[in-house]
Amino acid sequence: MSEAEDAPNSPPESSASESEAPAPAASTAVEEKPALNAEGRERPRFLLEFPDDPALQQLVSAFEAGNYQAVREGSVKLLASTEDPIVRAAARELARRIEPDPLMKYLLFVALGLFVFVVWYTYQGQP
Repeated sequence: MSEAEDAPNSPPESSASESEAPAPAASTAVEEKPALNAEGRERPRFLLEFPDDPALQQLVSAFEAGNYQAVREGSVKLLASTEDPIVRAAARELARRIEPDPLMKYLLFVALGLFVFVVWYTYQGQP
């Protein structure tokens, strides 16, 4: 048998300088926002980077609850009332996230046009 096969499966012993554990990163890091909401669901990552502004947090809560009408109205009010550029950018981002995708609008119009054409073609030969 070789020495590798005879060696126990325990980790190698470390020197005294390696045995000292480094300081935990959590103590030096800035307090992070919770990644889970009150229902235990994972929050969207872009929401975790938003600043702690009370009016913005109300919009974030409405966004997470699915109340997009409140987000639509509240983002316009927040844009008009705040001077902080970071809060304004966050409000714009929330408003942008609830708008329909422009490609989906285009595809909807194409589908409606195709439907109208098929109906017209089907009935145009009928007496």
